[in-house]
This record gives sequence, C-alpha cells and structure tokens, in this order.
Amino acid sequence: MSLKKFSDKDIIQNTMRSAPESRFLIFDGHIYYNNEPAQSGAVAPLVRVVPTGHISLYEYNIDRIVNTGIAGEPTTATSIYPFITKQSAHASFRTATATSYSNEFVYGDILTSSYPMSASITREYFATAGQRDTVVNAATGEVTQGAPLNLHYWALKNRLDFYGTRSEHYRVSSSFTQPGWNKDEQTINLISIPSIFFGSKIKPGSMSLKWYFTGSLVGELQDTKQNGELIETTGVNSGAIAGVVLYDEGFVMLTGSWALGDPAKAIPIKADGTSDRPKWIYFGAGAQDGVTTTTAGANFVSASFEMSFKGQTDTQVVTMFAHAKRGEVNYSNNPSYLKHGQTNISLTSSSVYEENPNRLIANVVTSSYQGFDNDFERQVYISRVAIYDDNKNLIGIATLSSPVLKKEAEDLTIKMKLDI
Repeated sequence: MSLKKFSDKDIIQNTMRSAPESRFLIFDGHIYYNNEPAQSGAVAPLVRVVPTGHISLYEYNIDRIVNTGIAGEPTTATSIYPFITKQSAHASFRTATATSYSNEFVYGDILTSSYPMSASITREYFATAGQRDTVVNAATGEVTQGAPLNLHYWALKNRLDFYGTRSEHYRVSSSFTQPGWNKDEQTINLISIPSIFFGSKIKPGSMSLKWYFTGSLVGELQDTKQNGELIETTGVNSGAIAGVVLYDEGFVMLTGSWALGDPAKAIPIKADGTSDRPKWIYFGAGAQDGVTTTTAGANFVSASFEMSFKGQTDTQVVTMFAHAKRGEVNYSNNPSYLKHGQTNISLTSSSVYEENPNRLIANVVTSSYQGFDNDFERQVYISRVAIYDDNKNLIGIATLSSPVLKKEAEDLTIKMKLDI
C-alpha cells in the first residue's frame, strides 16, 4: 500500500493543562493521601511496598512474590535493587562519600542501594529559624557564629525576598506592619511538598490548611488573594496572615503563633512532650517530623490536620489526522481478504514464481435476507495505522480498539493523539 504524507493541517501540536487535586490528612504520626486507608492483610506489605501516605516513585518491587513451593513455608519476596560496579569512571551513589569510595572499595566491588523510593510531605519545626551553630576557640575562648542549623530555611531565604513583589509577607525582614518582623528570629513551621504531587507548580488560590482539635475545626487558612498569603478564614483571628506558599518550589511556611480556640484546649504537641494550645506553627505535627504519641504523649491524638491543594501539569500533545479518501485504502494483506479455496500460485520453478492473477476478492457485504448475497462491493476493515518518518522508517503504530469498516465510496478520517 502506498504511503500518504501528512499535510500541515493534519498535525496539530498543543498543550493540555490539568489541575490534579491532592489531599493529605495527618493524624497520630501517620499521613493519609487522598483518603486512602491503610491496607491490611498477610501480603499487604508485598503489594504496597511504601508506607501509607506515600507515592512509589517508580513502582519497583510491586507485588514481587516468589513462592518456594514447599508446603508449610511462607511466601517470600525477592526485591530488585540498583547497583554500580566500581570502575575507572568513578560512578557512585550519592550516599557514598568520596573518602569512603576511595578507601573502602576496590575496583570490581559492587555498590548497592535499595528500592522502592517514595515521596510524601515532610514537616520541619524551627524554634529559631535563623539560628547558627556556635564555634568556641579552645585557645582564646572566643565564641563565633558557625554554619546555619536549619539549612532548608536558609536555602529559601533568597526566594522569599524574590517573591516580595507578590506580597510583603514573603520578605525575610520587613516593617510593613507594626511591629515588623524578622523571620530569622521567628519560629517557623516548614512543610515540604514533593513535585510529584503537584507537577510544575501549585495552583494559586487552591491551598487550604485545616486545624482540627478532637474532631472539631478550630482554624482554617486559605490563599484567598491568590498571591501566596495564607489568610485565616475560620478561627479566632480571622483575616490574619499566618504564612505564605511558595507555588513553584512546593513549600508552605507558617509563622502564625497565636492560639486557636479557648485556653482549655492544650495538648502535647511537641516532640519533647511539651503541651501548648493549637497554633499554626504546630500545623502538620506528625508528618515525618518525629512527633508521635510515644514522644509527645497520649493526648497527641486530639490533634489532626488536613492540607489540600491543586497542582498544575502541562502535557504536550500531538494530534494527527490520517485520511482514507473515497477510492483509496481498498486493499488488505489479511488472508481472509481473498476468497477461500483458491489456488494462490499459478506457476513455480527454480527460476519463476508467479501468483494466480485470477484470484477473487471475498464478498463480505452483508445482506438482510437469508440465503441471498448482495452484489460485490470492495471494502476493508482498518485495524492499524502505521506512522513513518521522512526516511520511511517505522516509528509508531496506532491500533484501533476494534476494526473500522471502510467502504469504497466513503471518506474516513482516523484521529490519533500522542502525549510527548
């Protein structure tokens, strides 16, 4: 069958933008993603190999069950894992330092790591965000400032000032309100959101944070202005700004330290078991920050938190239209296209191979009457469309869910879409 060339109007390239929604519930040191419950059962750890509230980044080792076949022995699982052989190229895993790589391994040794890799939200509590280590000179006793202790906060300081054009509340220090603020001296609650949950950015205006105490909502923050300011919409200090959202980077930074609810609502909310009233600086306690009922106390279960937002993903889409015009695409290589029982070869010898030129095409035109055949009409069923490059190399095949009838006197267009 002859090849047909796509015209300029037959290929359309566009961008499909979607806004997937994510919802996290943090309770009793556990994270629940999109209301997915914990799975129980004897083989549940083999089927879901990452903790509840996490996404498996590559879904390796999913349901890798190996049965020993021996009666009475349990079913076991063999996991795949990444490995690197030490060679002159010095390729290594990030967890192996240059010193250990040189001293602890010889050429030919195999360095291994483990799967699966997973992602979920993480909370970090900085009592004094800008705190630095102190260095004491043993000889003179002089005390000087050392390296920053809260590295993630320091890494974001330039971005915070950069986004100051969106809102003054991003800035590290400001006298926008009286009194002003200096985030270096504040207590900061930083929640990190991996990009796998939101795509290219968090959709402005979609962030919502809810603080629950014994199941009752005591406060909610929303980005109502779509400028990154998290404004309290439900609570004792309605209208106050408790933090900001870094849309592109996937961080929520909370500095609101006022109490939510009546004074009687106090619970152990810190890792050292210290009790305090609900505050935004404690939002998300238990999200991979070491705070559990074991460290904080039994009443820690009185607190629960919910965070929801929408992401933004841009997918490049190519749409192609393949046309089968009237009088075209009227032959098939399928053996059933020819009438059954005919002689296929007319002549064959050591030097000649000739097919039968009088073979008849099968008449597959259906009739509404029993025992009656309609007049012959050339028609085929299209099941696949092959796509070639300029050099006539096959680069793709589009397979239809079911064959489509193409009659001689009809035009047919097949629409194909490809995400790239």
